Amino acid sequence: MSLTTANPCNLSGSMNVSTLNQTECLNITTPPLTVDNSALVAASNATRIASAVLIAVVMFGFGCSIELKKVLTYYKQPKRFVVALALQLIGMPLLGFGLSEAVQMTPPEATGVYIQGSCPGGTYSNLASYWLDGDVNFSVVMTTVSTLLAMGTMPLWLFLFPLMSNSNNTLRVPFDQLGFALLGIIPPVLLGLPVNYKFPKRAPLITKICTASGFGGIVLMSIILAATQRVNYSISWRQIVVLLLFPSIGLTAGYLATRLPWLKYDVAQRRTVAIETGMQNTALGVSIVLISFSITLPEFGTILLFPAIYGGLQVFLTLPVVAVYRLLKWRGHNCLIPAETGEPPTNGENGIANPAFEADATAHEPTNA
Repeated sequence: MSLTTANPCNLSGSMNVSTLNQTECLNITTPPLTVDNSALVAASNATRIASAVLIAVVMFGFGCSIELKKVLTYYKQPKRFVVALALQLIGMPLLGFGLSEAVQMTPPEATGVYIQGSCPGGTYSNLASYWLDGDVNFSVVMTTVSTLLAMGTMPLWLFLFPLMSNSNNTLRVPFDQLGFALLGIIPPVLLGLPVNYKFPKRAPLITKICTASGFGGIVLMSIILAATQRVNYSISWRQIVVLLLFPSIGLTAGYLATRLPWLKYDVAQRRTVAIETGMQNTALGVSIVLISFSITLPEFGTILLFPAIYGGLQVFLTLPVVAVYRLLKWRGHNCLIPAETGEPPTNGENGIANPAFEADATAHEPTNA
């Protein structure tokens, strides 16, 4: 929002703008007296309301995908589950903070990274786990629990990171609006639970419709803002570097962590943890920015840019990976990492036992009569 400068030496009269630059009374600023900002304020409020509605649609669809019985089964594997959540809710935020400090981001640039880095996994990670033969149930459970826990971890990280930063971050995070945004995701999720229980066959379709339409609406609203409002969306080399490194390191670190022998992840779960770590809920990240920060803020475009582009990268980079994987699998190639090819298949989500084959093999075994 633009500000005009008042001259404390002549408050009662008007001054020529050309003479203001020659005075020493430029350290006092007041809101503009002649410019009506009601349109900007109305646009900002409309953006927040629309963002809240769209993220509610996304989270309702997400709630329709939750099966409480499957969630409870993973409590029997606490070590693997806790490690997976720690990678999402502790490892990724710290990675984002470390990268932003390494490239010396400006406070607005770093704020966008902090917000996206603190987000949990999203529904796109569930789809990626499905197409890449991960453990889909494990993916959904991780997304469910991490989303609920993010209501506490996200404000905590956004409070700590500016204090830990060396850049004297003076950009204020509106925690009141952030709190409302995070609390607003609970009711839609709870409303989606009975839908999954009552209509288990239709729930996946509802999830796809809600998540696709909600995310599409958020993208469309961002485009409208860029076209109709005076928002600066310039991108710096620092943001580009972090955009490329952040998901790559997250995926790699998530997979390597699952290779620790005492955790005993199977192949499908390793892939799932890696995907859930590197792919985050960008719809939530964009919505948090749209709801928490006013579009009249000069740094608004810079803050929004990182989660918005991060979401696009997730989609456009995942599609070719899935296409290549499915093609290789269709042609009969072994798509497992060589170090894992010797592991026996499990009778779970990605393997089916054949009792008839076992019975047939037993019938042809020689007997010692």
